[in-house]
Amino acid sequence: MLFGLTVLETEVHNTLPIPAWGFGVIAFAILIVLLLITLSIGKGRKHS
Repeated sequence: MLFGLTVLETEVHNTLPIPAWGFGVIAFAILIVLLLITLSIGKGRKHS
């Protein structure tokens, strides 16, 4: 089992196209955009 995991780790060694912090920035930007969309849709509706 350990040998199989070691072989798997050594064979699959891809480099990311952008740095790791880039994924965080992109995810945070998507989160903000979705939040703004949600807020803009919710402003037009009154709660009953």
